[in-house]
Amino acid sequence: MRPTPLAARKAGAALAALMLSTALTACQPDSSTDATAPTAVPTATNQTGNSTDNPDGSTGGSTASPGGSTGGSSNSTDNPGGSGNSTDSPNGSTDGSGNSTDSPSGSQGDVPRGLESFYSQTIDWKDCSDGTASFQCGTVTVPLDYDHPDGRTITIALKKLPASDGNAEHGSLFTNFGGPGVSGVEVVEGESSSFAKELRGAYDIIGFDPRGLGQSTPITCWTNDEINQSLTDTKNGKSNTLSEIMATDILFSKGSSAQERIDRGAANAARCAQHSQVPELLDHVGTRDVARDLDILRATNSNTKLNYLGVSYGTRIGAIYADLFPGHVGRVVLDSAMDPSKRSGGEIRAEQITFLEGALRRYVEHCQAQDGCPLTGSTDEAVAQLAAFVDGLDKNPLTAPDSDATVNTQDATVIIQRLAVAQPDWDALTAMLTPAMTNHDGTLMVKAKQGSNKSSTMPVEAAAYIANREIMFAAVICNDDPDAGGTASDWDAQAAAEKKAYPFFGGTSSAMDAYCRGWGHQGKTPPQETHAKGSDPILVVGITGDVQTLYSWAQSLAGQLDNGHLLTVEGYGHGAFGTNNCATTAITGFLVNGTMSADGTTCAAEPPPAAAEPQPAADGGTES
Repeated sequence: MRPTPLAARKAGAALAALMLSTALTACQPDSSTDATAPTAVPTATNQTGNSTDNPDGSTGGSTASPGGSTGGSSNSTDNPGGSGNSTDSPNGSTDGSGNSTDSPSGSQGDVPRGLESFYSQTIDWKDCSDGTASFQCGTVTVPLDYDHPDGRTITIALKKLPASDGNAEHGSLFTNFGGPGVSGVEVVEGESSSFAKELRGAYDIIGFDPRGLGQSTPITCWTNDEINQSLTDTKNGKSNTLSEIMATDILFSKGSSAQERIDRGAANAARCAQHSQVPELLDHVGTRDVARDLDILRATNSNTKLNYLGVSYGTRIGAIYADLFPGHVGRVVLDSAMDPSKRSGGEIRAEQITFLEGALRRYVEHCQAQDGCPLTGSTDEAVAQLAAFVDGLDKNPLTAPDSDATVNTQDATVIIQRLAVAQPDWDALTAMLTPAMTNHDGTLMVKAKQGSNKSSTMPVEAAAYIANREIMFAAVICNDDPDAGGTASDWDAQAAAEKKAYPFFGGTSSAMDAYCRGWGHQGKTPPQETHAKGSDPILVVGITGDVQTLYSWAQSLAGQLDNGHLLTVEGYGHGAFGTNNCATTAITGFLVNGTMSADGTTCAAEPPPAAAEPQPAADGGTES
């Protein structure tokens, strides 16, 4: 992604700075831009629904709880729908887990049976107490379990940028800029500079924290004391204790076994259940639950239809919403789209690995055509040579004479992935690899790592927020799909075969499946195509060189949707809105005027690539 001031996309660099996760994942914000973590971070919401220590210092306002319960109480036992029966899906059926298996059949004004009181709430919008005078904050109450709306409730936090003209002629525009695990309340403020004047005048723009994180009823897995100890240990050169028990480091560590991943998932689930005020929430943070929450948010903001801008993981929310509530779809944009027909874990990672390895091979071929390239032999031999060098850095990390920092296997993998594939600078990468591989001189690689490392001054509250976000990333993915089947030995054999076929990036496609087996809180609805039959037009955007959400996924989703339209953006990066003028104009025109780009429309890369820069190939890789 091109550097932008957007908070959501900058957050990934803070993760790398904490050494919690440095691997590029399918739907996380881009980790290549400088980031600053929030300076204040929410702690758990108490049982009365009153937020404590929100990032913006506010309570987010309050809402009248359905069924006569108080404020957003997380322990409400009143029946929100007036009946003691479990709720139906939007069309009257469920799969027994709260996940709807079919699309709703009724009109755009339908309210799912048993949820009437949730849909009729009035949001008590209040000025936010963080000094952002142009924003308002509020909360909405939703069922913990949509199969049992008469049971416990949770709260969803919202932050609104009111329309600049005071009219909001198109109602509300809901946004989600990625994750899972990213706070939409935090992001909407950072994104506000990307909204064109006409967009700001047409809509109240609303960000929300999906269930389980941020100012919404959260899942909490770490105490501030634990985070503080980990930061202290890291600063003093000791082992990062937090990193050792995180989710995503083991997911993308090529040296971990399937059983280690299973054990990590089980341990983290137990930890989160221990520290969370609503431990049952671990079973109800999947994207289908979030989509159903979003329909309540639509209704409680007096919108007949949902207008929505989703980026990265936000496209998964939007696509599933459209399939569940096609009659409620207004102007919906899915930018850097995912494909909900694919498993969120192993399947998408396997496709990423194929993509990344192909692009790396093109870099290797380019390098070998230049003088001084440290990679020798055939392309296969050179890739294996590079992989062996990087895999050995855990035992013998790179160092630099003027720094205490080191570069291990994961650090080097991230640097190479960025410079070879995500934001190609092949000459710079060769300049780093030559001294590193010939003299074990890590000066340039250490400098590249330090360029995004801002952890030394990170407040413990911000670190806690990021650590819990990392857990939520995996928690949502596990909740989205059923158990993959297979055994630890099966997954180890798969990893070995994949590593042989793809020596540099291979070996981790089954990692999420193993982790989720241990995590234990998994979905029941298998991946399925998204058709949104009868919906209004949906704009799908894909970037040809996107390494996080592959261009082929956008193509697939646009083809699945009954009324999907694909906008292609050439070049690299992740998230076209706010980074490519052509795409931003097209998206804004659709949201404001309903003007859909003609099928087959392509936006050129911005800025235009230099003649020597590698260009995305037709298969989504790169070519010189």
